[in-house]
Amino acid sequence: MSLIDILARGYFPKELPKPFVTEPFARAVTGTIALPADWGKSADSKPKIPTGKLERYSLARGGLLRRPLSICNPLHHFLLCKELYTNWPAVMAKANGTPLAATAPELKAVGRAIDGKHPQAARSRLSQQNRLGKRFMLKTDISRFYHSIYTHSIPWALHTKPVGKADRKLTLLGNRLDFWIRFGQDQQTIGIPIGPDTSLLIAELIMQRCDEELCARIPGLNGHRFIDDYELTFLTRTAAEDAFHILEACLSDFELALNPKKTEVQELPQPFESPWVTALRRIIIRPSRVGQESDLQIFFNVAFQLHKDFPGEAVLQFALSRLRYVAVDNANWNLFQRLVLNCVLPEPACLPYALEQIILRVNAGAVALRSEIEEIANLLITSHAPLNHTSEVANALWACLALRIPLNVDAVDAVSQCENSVVALLALDVEENGLTNKPLDKTLWSTHMTQEALYDNHWLLAYEANIKGWLPSVRGADHVAADANFWHLKANNVSFYDKRLATPPPAHPIVLPTLPTVSRFGSNLSP
Repeated sequence: MSLIDILARGYFPKELPKPFVTEPFARAVTGTIALPADWGKSADSKPKIPTGKLERYSLARGGLLRRPLSICNPLHHFLLCKELYTNWPAVMAKANGTPLAATAPELKAVGRAIDGKHPQAARSRLSQQNRLGKRFMLKTDISRFYHSIYTHSIPWALHTKPVGKADRKLTLLGNRLDFWIRFGQDQQTIGIPIGPDTSLLIAELIMQRCDEELCARIPGLNGHRFIDDYELTFLTRTAAEDAFHILEACLSDFELALNPKKTEVQELPQPFESPWVTALRRIIIRPSRVGQESDLQIFFNVAFQLHKDFPGEAVLQFALSRLRYVAVDNANWNLFQRLVLNCVLPEPACLPYALEQIILRVNAGAVALRSEIEEIANLLITSHAPLNHTSEVANALWACLALRIPLNVDAVDAVSQCENSVVALLALDVEENGLTNKPLDKTLWSTHMTQEALYDNHWLLAYEANIKGWLPSVRGADHVAADANFWHLKANNVSFYDKRLATPPPAHPIVLPTLPTVSRFGSNLSP
């Protein structure tokens, strides 16, 4: 594992549309070419470099729930990653796992650079092991976990709380990590970015200290923890309730609090998975034309009913993920598309999963229902752009690029007022491909083409629209060339948006693909 892996495969949130990449950046800042002075500065010298702000990406999770993902400024993220990589043995000595830590961070050769030891699909297996010989179970998690992490608690986790509070010098590794995280989010001390792999590592540093204290106070404790989600098992209800109070006290030492709405003591036995998961697993899609047609309709009838019965849960997303391995008969392809697309408007969080099903099969030679997808994509944009629901708008724009779908006049007007870098770059690419019914109004986006914006929450647009030639600099002179840090990236052909990935390759007659287990769409839903 090298620094280039962490920057290439663990930087941007995995939920961004496919054209957004960090591999060129990773190569440029870890190669042999000398970097500008700011890239070599260390925290203990209290460097005078611009503070950064996070670009936000609002991700639909299902129902009314959303998750604000973060796109970190490249300079500040590089400095944090370099600090972690330089001190990797010391960091991993504190994050190498506890008996409870199912998501202890590990370096991975494929997929994300740093990921948890166990995937989410392992929950059932771990539950089967940990519930043996027990009568009661405590289930709980932490309220707004990543948002509530106190950055000053990082040195507490690495060096103990008394040492961390007494010594604020930047000679301490924990203080330097705290420094770089705050420097990259406008000096905020509450919350850490959601999306980069570094945040899993930081979170585990803190949570494993809580695990250790909890295990010390409850000898022989049984159970597991996925990030902030605990499942602990006991012989008596009293023991489970006592454990809740002890865990609450352990977490409070790090300024964290349990979520009362998701805290419950349950009597065992309990199902190992949600009833809707079991119901959807039971349905087999046969390969024969007639059998498959019937099975697909039954499958979606069941999925839609379960979606109503379990509001707010990821029923439809899971249902679509179950279809990854289905070789759709040509006669059933249009039916398959219509069933998949029926999930999208009622549950916009399904859009990436629906696109995954359609685009990959179109890449293999299938023909998309373009008129139906055009109607849905334009409607999603016009309804969600005013709300700044960026994942719905961004994925609809990517669908337009991948499937050559035009934006209607109302969608052009709506997307032009969406102040988000990911949306703006996709929309500019849509226009360049001749897929807009009228020119975009670039007035709002053009205000961010300044040197100052390279360090605010529109840095991605300020840089990428410049190197693509999509928007002019506000003051005439090249604002990227005026900044040594970003000029280095531009001079070395670094792009964070790969236009080649926005459209499928030419169709050729091959067998429809079996999709990879690890999807670029970042699903934690296992088929």
